Amino acid sequence: MSHAHAGPVWPTLHKPLKSRHFVRGLTLAIRVAVLVCALTGEACLVPQSVDPIATVPHPPPHFVLESIRKELLVPIIPLYRQGAADAALNPPCHCELELSIPLVEEDDPTIVLQTRWFVDYNVAVPASVLVRHTFTSDIGFNTPDTIRQLDVWDVDADAVGIGSGIHVVDVVVGEKAGFDDSANLARPNQTMLPNYSADTYRFVVNVNVQQDASRPTCPIEFPSVRVCR
Repeated sequence: MSHAHAGPVWPTLHKPLKSRHFVRGLTLAIRVAVLVCALTGEACLVPQSVDPIATVPHPPPHFVLESIRKELLVPIIPLYRQGAADAALNPPCHCELELSIPLVEEDDPTIVLQTRWFVDYNVAVPASVLVRHTFTSDIGFNTPDTIRQLDVWDVDADAVGIGSGIHVVDVVVGEKAGFDDSANLARPNQTMLPNYSADTYRFVVNVNVQQDASRPTCPIEFPSVRVCR
């Protein structure tokens, strides 16, 4: 089996020092200054306290949209599945669609994130609310990074069970512990628990599963990925 990936390209991103860390350091400095003045009996000019920045219990992660390759930023992404020459090969070949948002921003590096992918999500169609692909990001306690790398999903029209026409692919990222997977929710597999939030991005895909005599093979350039098996 051959499976060629086009590697994602993203800019180098730097996250500035969080203001909350600055506030904590300033508060500590004020306390030390007060203690020194009290011990020495000297009259000291001590800066005023700084009000803490209001934060939400679980700040939502955010997709880094600048990391998305330009070929995926078009209004409609084409997927030409297979040509007659592809089908005649041994093993036969076909094309899948490589979708990805390479980077996500999360302020807390200890948080475990999860991405969930959906195709044609519609609460009126039970099969459509199933998670088609998922990825868990846990970078542990050893890095202060706020930018994380996400994985790639190769959309196979046959495996997903979609035919020719326009299809909508949604990807949701949120704190893994924040997804509410209870039964009978208004939006199954996408609902978050109270005080949790998620970020969502949508790709629109035009799928063509019929073979076209004028195109003997599917395109072998990003975002198409040619698979032979």
